[in-house]
Amino acid sequence: MPNTAKRMSIIALTWPIFIEILLRTALNTSDVFMLSSYSDKAVSAIGVVTQISFFLLIVSSMVSSGCSILIAQYLGAGNKEKSHQVNVASFVLALAVGFLLSLFAYFAAFNLLPFFQLEPEVLGYATEYLAISGSFTFVVTFGVVISTIMRCYGYSKSPMIINLIAGVINLLGNYIALYQPFGLPVFGVSGVATATVVSQIISTCLLFYMLRQRSIPLKLAQYRSVPRAIYKKIVKIGALNAGEVLSYNLAQMTIMVLVISMGTASVAAFTYAQNIARLAFAFSLALGQATQIQAGYYIGKQYIDEIWQRVQWYFVAGFAVSVTFTTLFYLFRYEIVGIFTHDPMVTQLTVALIGASIILEAGRAFNLVFISALKASGDIKFPVKMGILSMWGIGVVMSYILGIHWSMGVLGAWIAIAMDEWFRGLIMARRWRSKVWLQFKL
Repeated sequence: MPNTAKRMSIIALTWPIFIEILLRTALNTSDVFMLSSYSDKAVSAIGVVTQISFFLLIVSSMVSSGCSILIAQYLGAGNKEKSHQVNVASFVLALAVGFLLSLFAYFAAFNLLPFFQLEPEVLGYATEYLAISGSFTFVVTFGVVISTIMRCYGYSKSPMIINLIAGVINLLGNYIALYQPFGLPVFGVSGVATATVVSQIISTCLLFYMLRQRSIPLKLAQYRSVPRAIYKKIVKIGALNAGEVLSYNLAQMTIMVLVISMGTASVAAFTYAQNIARLAFAFSLALGQATQIQAGYYIGKQYIDEIWQRVQWYFVAGFAVSVTFTTLFYLFRYEIVGIFTHDPMVTQLTVALIGASIILEAGRAFNLVFISALKASGDIKFPVKMGILSMWGIGVVMSYILGIHWSMGVLGAWIAIAMDEWFRGLIMARRWRSKVWLQFKL
């Protein structure tokens, strides 16, 4: 079996991405865990900022998602010249998009966050964190593009190793910022944000070095010779591809506004439950990303029936693992929540959300696998349209009805999110099985 084919096997693609996601999740959870010993209000602030940071990451990934689908299909079809041109165009677009997002994040820290109507202390923490971390979004944009290019060529291990290094650096930075080693002062939220930025800068530099070491073609000096059609394809596919995720994030931000109106305890519980849930769906998320790469590669090679069958088995694996992990978390719910907080009200709310997560994560597995496969085929408009309809029509509307109108609180919002995941997921599974996506091959 050729080396490229070996690197494109689902196992070779999935396990490094899975480890990388676990590391990234552990990194985010460590921020929350360390800050929980500093202040529950600081945790609430990070929960709000996370929604905006997700928005920035989604727009950043617009470039990477466009190049991912193109590179996978071009490599599968044996068109190396086109895949090389996509590499260069992706870097040029990352420069432009990253710069604009950094400006937006700094502006949002002082002009957007006040609209969330947070408590003064929570608002102060949130502004501090976003102003520092958001200003370096361009670093994240470059890192995401480099990681995506390497994965599309089958090199999934390098981003995993580099993220491990970045995670260790971030943990050390958090420790220095919050626990006063060597008699240093407590730097608080600003110190945690600075540690995050430093780790991102180092990881992006290492990723670029590894890209060169793998001899992946990237002749940046030839960016002018890249056909405009390539730039247009990346932007068009990326914009559509990111549209579904962007809609989801905006809907989640709206739900967060509703949760904020329920009180600081609800916001803290929602934040803790989100971080715990990320561990539960980490495997399905990794499997979905690997599925997108492999599906694009197989479709480029015209292995249609084989990938059609494989994706359905990949879903079964993701579904089983997500449900198993969430059930285990529920069995040890009090021990897990006790790591983060000892506040009785926050504990009670978080425990209830973990129980509801068993249903939520089962539904999420549908979307993480089937939507990724549909996007890889070029069938992007349908998931975007259906996503907007379901996320807002079910997720947001039912969060208000269940959470506020029927006084179910944050648990009502959590159930509404589960309803959205199941509705979209079943429709996407049916879409994949129908093979209607064959008409969208690039």
